Amino acid sequence: MDNRIRNERLSDEEFFKIRNEEVLSQWETGKALGDLDECIAAARQLSEGKNHARTLRAAKEAGRQVLIPQFGRALTEHMIEGLEYVEGETAIVPEGSWNLYSDSYTRKNDYHRAAAGIEKSRREGMSMLNGWPVVNFGVDEARRISQASKLPLHFVTCDEDARLASEIAMAAGWSANSITSLQECIAHSKDMPLATQIKLMQYNARLTGIYEAEGVPQAPWNSSHLTGYDAAGFHTIVHVTEAVLAAEQGVKCQFLSHGLNMNLIQDIAMIRVTERLAYEYCARFGHDDVEFITGSFPFLGAWAPGEDEANAMIAWNTIIPVMGGFPGVILKCQDEALATPTKEGMARSVRLARHMLTLMGTQRMPENDALAQEEAMIEAEVRAVLEMCLDVADGDMAEGLCRGVEAGWIDTMVTPWKYNNGKVLVVRDAENALRYLDTGDIPLPKEVKDFHREKIAEREKRDGRKADFDMVVKDIQFASILPKPGIQ
Repeated sequence: MDNRIRNERLSDEEFFKIRNEEVLSQWETGKALGDLDECIAAARQLSEGKNHARTLRAAKEAGRQVLIPQFGRALTEHMIEGLEYVEGETAIVPEGSWNLYSDSYTRKNDYHRAAAGIEKSRREGMSMLNGWPVVNFGVDEARRISQASKLPLHFVTCDEDARLASEIAMAAGWSANSITSLQECIAHSKDMPLATQIKLMQYNARLTGIYEAEGVPQAPWNSSHLTGYDAAGFHTIVHVTEAVLAAEQGVKCQFLSHGLNMNLIQDIAMIRVTERLAYEYCARFGHDDVEFITGSFPFLGAWAPGEDEANAMIAWNTIIPVMGGFPGVILKCQDEALATPTKEGMARSVRLARHMLTLMGTQRMPENDALAQEEAMIEAEVRAVLEMCLDVADGDMAEGLCRGVEAGWIDTMVTPWKYNNGKVLVVRDAENALRYLDTGDIPLPKEVKDFHREKIAEREKRDGRKADFDMVVKDIQFASILPKPGIQ
């Protein structure tokens, strides 16, 4: 693996050289972005009164939640129709925000196929892509979407190279992009070297820092959604490393978007530890002026196909961040198991989540021994891994992260990424929290290993069987396989 990467801020000369020679020339729509000052001025105006960072900050200060539905369709008119429908049919305005996503071709920089999908969508009169091809449409069309929506817009750049997509979205007043590195490799890549992914995301983060410095507040997503089958400590390691890398490029506010494992205690502990260590490690590297706002992303494992079961999962994925007191609540909908979200499905999810907020009021998880122990175990794991990575890289987070993956100190279970060590196995305990059945080469402290083993033993006692690989496979489907009526 190529470890020739350093956690150093791109100079203005480096940034604009990459921008002019690599990024804007990727597709013809990049030509409209040549004047960065004009892009920033337009973004400032378009995001006024509906800025993602300001909305999240206000929610954090007030102790309330921001509901964040997701949407993506092939044509601009379909996007506008969907956003206006959900905003008009629900009570999400003005305390909500949008997560908009591109199609799979755009995510792999295959703009020719995205163009073919656009034309096919026009011929068929329906969306033939699983998202909005932002690069093909360009900044003018993106600004149409900004003007049509009453809410802040975030563009999820789950791409290996999302630099041009980020340029277009941010120039359109969409006040958040993604600043992810290991997340993208684990969830969306097969053969992208981590060092290369970090370099690409350094550009995204530096672009964010420039917009922020010029008076357009940004809250880019530092995500650890992963694949749905990852230990809590692994989630936190991904977040903290991405936090430090982005802070070095001048990012001042980060939205920590956590993929949920769907155990109340463990997920709350994971998010709390992540926020605490993100502040600590950023300050350690001289970035004590960064703000973190926490939120949750719905479970990314397999979803149940039935509407009733899907609604139960939507409700549970709403309850967890509310009980934890975390501002951001990203929503999935009933369509998720079989298709991309429809406007009707997203409206139903917003109404369901909104009513959950009404029913729960200001209820929060009280401090308790189980929560404290879970936090302590996650924190011990994360510190052990990060300190080992930093030690072998002379304190450089970028190089240390690459070396940690190469050595197998940073490892997870289900991923298409060929550089992942793949020795780790996780199962659910008796309370459906994820535990290490096999820790691979992760340097876990003995007390953490013992804790996971004890929790798995409780499951073994309950089920009357030893935890093994068959249990690992069964647990992958735990939320999607429904019991047949009359069969226990």
